[in-house]
Amino acid sequence: MVAVGLWLGWRQLNPAPPAAQVWLNAAIITADDNNTIANALAIEADKIVAVGDQASVQPWIDSGADIIDMAGQAVLPGFVEAHGHFPGIGLYAIFADLNAPPIGQVKNIPDLLERLRQQLPQRASSAPVVGMGYDDSQMAEHRHPTRDELDSVSRDRPIYIIHISGHMAVLNSAALAAEGIDESSPEPEGGEIKRDSNGRLTGLLTETAFIPLFLKLTQLSSLEQLKVSRSAVNTYAAQGYTTVQNGLANRNHISGLNLAKKIGIVPQRLVLWPNQETAFQALDGELSLPDSNGEDFFIGATKFQADGSIQGYTGHLSQPYHIAGHGHTEGYSGFAAIAAETLTDWVTRAQCAGQQTAIHGNGDATIDNILAAWEQAQQQCPQQDLRHILIHAQTIRSDQLQRMAALNAASSLNISPSFHIVHPYYWGDRHQALFLGPERAQRISPTQETLANGLRFSTHLDAPVVPVTSLLRLWAPVSRQTYAGELLGPEQRITVMQSISAMTIDAAWQMHLDDKLGSIEVGKYADLVVLDRNPLSTPVTELQSIEITQTVVGGVAIYKQK
Repeated sequence: MVAVGLWLGWRQLNPAPPAAQVWLNAAIITADDNNTIANALAIEADKIVAVGDQASVQPWIDSGADIIDMAGQAVLPGFVEAHGHFPGIGLYAIFADLNAPPIGQVKNIPDLLERLRQQLPQRASSAPVVGMGYDDSQMAEHRHPTRDELDSVSRDRPIYIIHISGHMAVLNSAALAAEGIDESSPEPEGGEIKRDSNGRLTGLLTETAFIPLFLKLTQLSSLEQLKVSRSAVNTYAAQGYTTVQNGLANRNHISGLNLAKKIGIVPQRLVLWPNQETAFQALDGELSLPDSNGEDFFIGATKFQADGSIQGYTGHLSQPYHIAGHGHTEGYSGFAAIAAETLTDWVTRAQCAGQQTAIHGNGDATIDNILAAWEQAQQQCPQQDLRHILIHAQTIRSDQLQRMAALNAASSLNISPSFHIVHPYYWGDRHQALFLGPERAQRISPTQETLANGLRFSTHLDAPVVPVTSLLRLWAPVSRQTYAGELLGPEQRITVMQSISAMTIDAAWQMHLDDKLGSIEVGKYADLVVLDRNPLSTPVTELQSIEITQTVVGGVAIYKQK
């Protein structure tokens, strides 16, 4: 009886698709090589078996397939998360939301402190209080909170507040003590332990000084893990995502998500990128990673974080920041999180093992280091079609795009960028005024120039850095509009179809999954998103008002609009 109960529970979480179904009267944007538009498709179990007009699917109609009249709605390939940190968006189910407008409501430090006070009773007394998403440049004070201000919430409970960039945090005195950090602690390579003019800790930790703490903070109880995962699954499903991704996974993330996938908690297809430590431990035989099953669980690229965040002043630029902030002096240009020589050694080791790499690079100085590492690795261990990915590529220069194209032409490595495409919207105004200045800010995330160089690219949101809002992801590179309503680099705008491709087939291609998903073609999984209208015929100003009515994975609806 126990076995029967477990099977029934599993089946409830993993319903079987219909034997056959036909969708008629739809505007089907296939995202195939020819950008074909169809109006009917047939699905057998979890695969697409026909795409075209009604005559193409008539044999399935005649054989008694379930018939679904789409009433003119648009059908697209399910959205593919090209880079994110699943299930990180679900952490807001247990952590305090400290986001400023337009994401949240925290406008100043008193607002932030009140959110933390409200969080105190929400977690066990033995657990730290954690807040996420604060943005110093958006708050009235235009600075980070201090440890002393966090101490005003509690001097006994450890408190950690994570910056919207995900690359730094402020800790109160109890948290600093819990981590063994004091005035005598040395700064780690590639990170900062901030001190005031008297040498006293301010509580701010950046990059390698903070990232290990974030991994520790996300080691949750089983109940909290379930709450976070379910929240993330529902959020992504409602936004049309059929493939989700954790782009910096340690061994605990991988084992936990593998289990969640097996027992049916996560209905989406799941891609994991092991971090450098985990990937190299697996190469050395020190741990065994679960195998990709070839269907809905995939171990992908080895991930490196080569620098930090432009808006956090930890991105590594070739020219100084427009206005130095965070206590830095004029002429400050950021720093590399991984020294150039070390990065080359690590990338070469991965490539010599036949591994794809995905490397975080926001600043153009770091992008120089990344391209040099790929070039050196290719000289030492020539490979083809590894599809290395430059993550974010926010300030990539024209000569660097040309260098990428030349490396592909010479080696067939097929390297490409994945753009954090909402940077112009969320941070474009401040990039012009504070971080990069007007000239450099105009060409962040240069999508049109990337296409002109013959390079494919994907787009991403890097959740939980920003919310999972798929229609904003679609709209942002088409409009290039900032939060204040200005156009930022209008010459870099792309078409709606090109933006759809960057969210679907090109993201799948980067992860070596384009033979399975990313377009609506015969033989691929029936991973689909249904929109209430056709984005190709919708004015750009109305793209974000499109509604998602259904999300389907393998022929099964995981979300339906109520």
